[in-house]
Amino acid sequence: MRRLFLVVYTGILLASCANEQTTADREQEEANLMETSRKWSQSFSTDEYFSFIGEGGIMMAPGQPLLEGHEKIRSVLQEFQSLPGFKVTWEPQQALVSMSGDLGYTIDKMLVNFDDENGVTVNQFQKVVSIWRKNEQGEWKMAVDIWNADPTLTSIN
Repeated sequence: MRRLFLVVYTGILLASCANEQTTADREQEEANLMETSRKWSQSFSTDEYFSFIGEGGIMMAPGQPLLEGHEKIRSVLQEFQSLPGFKVTWEPQQALVSMSGDLGYTIDKMLVNFDDENGVTVNQFQKVVSIWRKNEQGEWKMAVDIWNADPTLTSIN
């Protein structure tokens, strides 16, 4: 009986240690995903911006049809960028990674600026959810990005 108790106790102890390692790994992956998202938010060139998006990436922009793949996303982004005074700034707020470590999401706050027909700058605060997937090289790539207006926001920080 004593031997059985020791075997069970040792098993529980080892499982507990394994879960702590998994939690530590997951926390590290969440930090990695947050950093990747932050780098994406600071990308300046179109090529750099697209380097964070998976080949089959999907964007769901307000008032637009579902956009799948770099070509379709690029065409709508060019349309947005042609607006006078257009600028996008966003700040990742939170990252969560699955237990398997290959799928995660970020929640961001975003500010979109553009000039209206009278030349007055319009500020639109948005809330964003991005779903990320790790590719074969272990890099986080955006798989799905969806956002919409949030009139309750007054800052992205």
